[in-house]
Amino acid sequence: MQPSLASSYNNAPSVLPNILDTSAPNAQNVCPGYKASNVQQSSSGLQADLILAGTPCNVYGNDIQSLVLSVQYQSKSRLAVSIVPKYLAPHNESLYLLSEQFTPRPGAEDGSSNTTSDLTFSWSNDPSFQFEVSRVSSGETIFSTYGKKIVFEDQFLELVTSMVPDYNVYGLAESFHSFRLGNNYTQTFWNAYNLDNDQLPDVNGHSTHPMYLETRYGNGSSTSHGVYARNAHGQEWLLREDAVTYRTIGGSFDLYFLSGPDPKEVISQYQVGIINTPVMQSYWSLGFHQCRWGYLNWTNLRDVVELYAEQGIQLEGIMNDLDYLNLNRIFTNNANYPVDEGKEFLDWLHSRGQYYLPILDPNVYAPDPTNASDAYAPYDRGVELDVFIRNGNDSLYYGAEWNGFSVWPDFTVPQTQQFWTEQMAEYRKKLAFDGFWLDVSDPTSWCTGSCGQYQRSLNPVHVPFALPGDPNTSIAVDFRYPEMFNVTNATEAASAMAARASQMSAYPSMTLAPSPVLGRTLATPGVRNVNFPPYAINNFLPGHSLLKQVIAPNATHLDGPYNSTEYELHNLYGHLSGNATYNALVEVYDGKRPWFISRSTFAGSGSFAGHWGKFT
Repeated sequence: MQPSLASSYNNAPSVLPNILDTSAPNAQNVCPGYKASNVQQSSSGLQADLILAGTPCNVYGNDIQSLVLSVQYQSKSRLAVSIVPKYLAPHNESLYLLSEQFTPRPGAEDGSSNTTSDLTFSWSNDPSFQFEVSRVSSGETIFSTYGKKIVFEDQFLELVTSMVPDYNVYGLAESFHSFRLGNNYTQTFWNAYNLDNDQLPDVNGHSTHPMYLETRYGNGSSTSHGVYARNAHGQEWLLREDAVTYRTIGGSFDLYFLSGPDPKEVISQYQVGIINTPVMQSYWSLGFHQCRWGYLNWTNLRDVVELYAEQGIQLEGIMNDLDYLNLNRIFTNNANYPVDEGKEFLDWLHSRGQYYLPILDPNVYAPDPTNASDAYAPYDRGVELDVFIRNGNDSLYYGAEWNGFSVWPDFTVPQTQQFWTEQMAEYRKKLAFDGFWLDVSDPTSWCTGSCGQYQRSLNPVHVPFALPGDPNTSIAVDFRYPEMFNVTNATEAASAMAARASQMSAYPSMTLAPSPVLGRTLATPGVRNVNFPPYAINNFLPGHSLLKQVIAPNATHLDGPYNSTEYELHNLYGHLSGNATYNALVEVYDGKRPWFISRSTFAGSGSFAGHWGKFT
């Protein structure tokens, strides 16, 4: 049995989310806003400087004194408004600008101008800079910051738009919530994985899609419009009775307004004009697939496929969870899934026109350097190519995943695409898999900080909590039975439960260690606190910290010389790892459309990936 990490490895200091903190200052009350100057207007849009209109409030960060406003009529249906710091240089660009390398940023189409646009932009400096976007045809205002202040700090941005009574807003995925979001709801974006219950309503999930569609009704008809905020930082959207407040803990305002005027047109304008249309899937991928944790071997998989046929149920593909891997290390097989038997199974499966789809995790096992028998070729190759995220500039970042202490490929740099493609190509020489489903790409780490930095000699270690199937815990599983089988077969259920209880009694249970509580941090001139920013978003995981169960926000990427951190890029990891996986599969499959779904996504991920999210 693998040694288990203590539960304290997964602890992180607790913070109080701003929306739950009754003593937290209201930025609208204490911040001065901005004044527009040097305004230059043309038929294509508007440019202006925005200068802080009073004493800096530094409420949740350091106020940016000088900003640049850019308004662009990009097409008949799309108007873009961006507000960025005036003084940007290589050392700070990644803090405020989301690279077009990561997700599309549209420009103006030929012939676009204010005379051809469905939308118009207007503004005022009284009492501070404020703006609104309206329909040309009706004069209806679809977005208005009038009466509110714009707040722009290095770790906090806020924009408030007034809303019509009983407004109807949809989108801001991903969460379990009613289709119509309502006006008493906060959507937090910080991609996260809750192992205890991945079906909680009204909390942040695995994906970030900061776009909403609003529909307004009147006089027997309706109109719809869309708003997309191109920002990948941790953020919150506060939907309240008469306003929507948009807050982020970094980046810039990069807003796109879509005129619709019906929901179908808004969605089309968003996909075709901004994030790209969904990838064309293979026909077979649209069929029924079977997946669960706990298949014991290739024979077990074959039995399941044959049972579907016996029952006359169409089955296109069968999936493996981690069960096939050697100690949960990607691109391996364990003794229960030998490669030679796997080839026979896949020959049989493919002869029936069916497909095999194993799981893939975007983390790489970091072998024990003191044990030559623990060598792991993908890790060695990744080190050789310099592809792994770092803990500062001096060492790799070692977190904990299903396989033990691990490192994570940095998908922002080109050598990582080479690495990822090489690994897939080598593995497919062994087994002709038909696609992957990418998991824990939030990205998830089951310990706080670079916990394996000096402890790799403990590898392979077990994560610091029990897993289904562990015999010494309350969640030991008998895979002969489906989940909830006791509801329908009480006799067998009682027998199995009694056997499990007897087995468990021989082992101690894990206990949770307490974690410290951290007070609200204060803005410090010239300093960004990326692990504990002054504004605490309502991350739903225990303690609400940005450090909880993820690669730490201060982990550094390889896009030097001024490296980005996970603070800026966390919500993009699933998107970037998904894109690299798709590109690798296209090459491995010689240009055929690959089957691929990703658990964590961002706006535009659909142009190369399918999606799976919560437990189902």
